Amino acid sequence: MSLNTNLAALEASGLIHLAQVQPEIEYLFRHALMQEAAYTSLLKADRRILHRVVGEALERAYPDRLDELAPILGRHFAEAGEGEKAVKYLLRAGDRASEVYAYQEAIDAYEQAMPFLKAQGTAQRERAARTLMRLGLLYHTLFNFQRSRLAYEEGLALWQQAGEIQPGSPLPPAPHALRLPEADPPTLDPTLAGDVASVGIIDQLFSGLVELSQEMEIAPAVARTWEVLEGGRKYVFHLRDDVRWSDGTPVTAGDFEYAWKRVLNPATRSPAATYLYDVKGAKAFHSGQAPTPDSVGVRALDELTLVVELEGPAGYFLHLLATSATYPVPRHVVGAKGAAWTEVGNIVTNGPFRLEAWQPGQPLVLSRNSDYHGRFSGNVQRVEALLWTTEFSAAFEQYEADNLDICGLWGPVAERTRARQRHAGDYVSAPGAWTNYVGFDLRRPPFGDPRVRQAFVLAVNRETLAEVVLQGYLSPATGGFVPPGLPAHSAGIGLPYDPDRARWLLAEAGYPGGQGFPAVNALAARGDEPEIEYLSTQWRENLGVEIVWETLEWAMLLDRLTEAPPHLFRTGWVADYPDPDNFLRVALAQYYTQPWNEAYDNLVEGARRITNQAKRMEMYREADRILIESAAIMPLIYGRTHLLAKPWVSRYPISATQVLLCKDVVIEPH
Repeated sequence: MSLNTNLAALEASGLIHLAQVQPEIEYLFRHALMQEAAYTSLLKADRRILHRVVGEALERAYPDRLDELAPILGRHFAEAGEGEKAVKYLLRAGDRASEVYAYQEAIDAYEQAMPFLKAQGTAQRERAARTLMRLGLLYHTLFNFQRSRLAYEEGLALWQQAGEIQPGSPLPPAPHALRLPEADPPTLDPTLAGDVASVGIIDQLFSGLVELSQEMEIAPAVARTWEVLEGGRKYVFHLRDDVRWSDGTPVTAGDFEYAWKRVLNPATRSPAATYLYDVKGAKAFHSGQAPTPDSVGVRALDELTLVVELEGPAGYFLHLLATSATYPVPRHVVGAKGAAWTEVGNIVTNGPFRLEAWQPGQPLVLSRNSDYHGRFSGNVQRVEALLWTTEFSAAFEQYEADNLDICGLWGPVAERTRARQRHAGDYVSAPGAWTNYVGFDLRRPPFGDPRVRQAFVLAVNRETLAEVVLQGYLSPATGGFVPPGLPAHSAGIGLPYDPDRARWLLAEAGYPGGQGFPAVNALAARGDEPEIEYLSTQWRENLGVEIVWETLEWAMLLDRLTEAPPHLFRTGWVADYPDPDNFLRVALAQYYTQPWNEAYDNLVEGARRITNQAKRMEMYREADRILIESAAIMPLIYGRTHLLAKPWVSRYPISATQVLLCKDVVIEPH
């Protein structure tokens, strides 16, 4: 009897009904109880066979939709007892759900995969550990600290066991250094770093309590284990006893306490202080309300135990611990050398690489730290950062001469396109979690008037900027400040391109046709000329306002933005941790040091303290809407990574947060 005949008979009996014909024929049971009765009437052995047959049929029928069907395939192969395939699809389903912040779906998929991973024994120990730590992080994000603790305890135990297993055949050393074009870092001091160039190198030199993977997962680093107590208000970190500074001195909990309080000391003027505002008493000490650091909730109980108390539970706190703001610094060296402690010959570090050579403006050389305590999955023994200014053509010449292994695509669009066309096989592109934007000085005229700011935003066609001027390398920021790919991103809330309304608002503010508009100073980084030239043209043609930009090297721009803020500036923010708090609180606090909107501040501060994740995201979306509608900033474009990688670079992990993962890079003989 054919399938169609059987289906017709079942339909005639009233057990099933035809649900849809397009795009595929689909039948459903008329009642869930009928489905349950039919299923339970089958022998267990028959069920297993049928689940396997259905799973394999779906694989054959939809080879291009396996990611989409991963939850269904995972369930079928799990019920069939096909452990390897069940793990494959359940982990894929969990990763896919986690990427779109469907936290509970991700948890369900990972939980289903765990029994099969455990059954596979030592061969899958690290994979099981990573999955448990993903579960721990997801539960932590959802403020379920009890389940998070249980998952982390089991995962950390497996992680340590996996670390004791020696790999069968270590990779042969890379044939040469990993050669990168990098911006000259303004500082190598984790306490003073507030820019991508500095943090990129600091991440190679220092190691914190935890580390962040390419997939933004948390793994233990200097911390061996940790406990989350008092409903997420207290953390106890137990440090490894084998971590050393590069001079042989043990890394202790006291180094972390010293580093965090150094960040918060107002005399230090650290740009990273706001990262630690979740710590109890941190904001009061940093703002001068508490005279000494004794009230700050971070203390070393002993050399290997660090206790951190928070003002309230923060679902993103573990992610925040992977940022350079929380790295330890060697207090015995900082105290002895002062500001010169990061110079070659003085600097003492604890990361995967050591600083071998560096003078501002000269190549920066790192060598592998043979005493590094963590996993080093790549084969790079040496990193040479060939520092560039802003000339892409110079870096590209070095790439074509095989003097660079990686070359990011930046600068003039025509040059980027030519490079990509000439080396199409080397081209790599990946999503990025960042937003480039224009900031305004909200404290003084003319941009203290929201009508002026709104006019400037409405006068710019961001789609043309992204798609014509930048030729599609980046996406127009027509949503909020929080970029796509992060929770609480709000698509389409940006002020639209509307020159007529822009002119009307500017006239209402007292500057009809741009008449009487005062001279303003505008700052941008060198290399951003295509964007700022386009902005100037739009404002001149649509508003009658002439804006003259001053372009500076990146380090000088950072200094000017903090010491003598201009009326107008173009900058950007890359996610440090995957939570809207990083954009809507931390990023704005870098340049917007005074309260500017009470409703906005209440939403952002309130969202940090509630444990309902769905409500948190609603509050962040509302705060982003206020930010955009008041034109406190003007998001321009959302980021994406574009680079060329030589064929012999067989592994070069790219993180959406732009973290350099040099210890995981593999260079093949060639």
